[in-house]
Amino acid sequence: MTTDFEKAHEFTAKWEGGYVNHPSDPGGETNLGVTRKVWEAWTKERGLPAKPMRALVMADVLPLYEARYWPAASGLPWPMSGVAYDIAVNHGPGNLRLMLGSVPGTGTPAERAARLIDAREQFFRNIVKARPNQQVFLKGWLRRVAAQRDWLAEQATRPAVPRVFLRGTGGENVLWDGKPTIYNGARLTLYPDGALQLERE
Repeated sequence: MTTDFEKAHEFTAKWEGGYVNHPSDPGGETNLGVTRKVWEAWTKERGLPAKPMRALVMADVLPLYEARYWPAASGLPWPMSGVAYDIAVNHGPGNLRLMLGSVPGTGTPAERAARLIDAREQFFRNIVKARPNQQVFLKGWLRRVAAQRDWLAEQATRPAVPRVFLRGTGGENVLWDGKPTIYNGARLTLYPDGALQLERE
């Protein structure tokens, strides 16, 4: 089983593709959705060499995504957190907070997520209204919005995944990430349909 972050990034990764350096894009040189400015700041903070932008692979940038963008969405219920994460990646956590502030807090997580997508579409349209030279990107932006609406609809057909807490070494409860593990001498496995299996070795 994948974590909520990994599930959310599955959608985002489809839109944050390979290397681009479009002259009309204020983000400049970008690869896998990470701008050069963000990448160089990330590596500098950690004392790492700044790998050339064209050479980046998913394993390089995934820790950055989880540390920089997932925290802005992780406190929200699924699937709203998945929608919010993609917005945080695409527009920044600050703009996500503004959009969340415009969405009523009533309704199911899916209903709130749908309203958040609507707010995102309006955000895109406002960009073009304020900066007409960004019109060249609008069609692609709206494709992402439409795809996110389809993704949200698909979440309703997926089986619910139980939240399982294991006892940590210090006696605290720790949320299990769903990956196969040995717990109290038994193998604990969570299957995609939400079924749990505990097998003694």
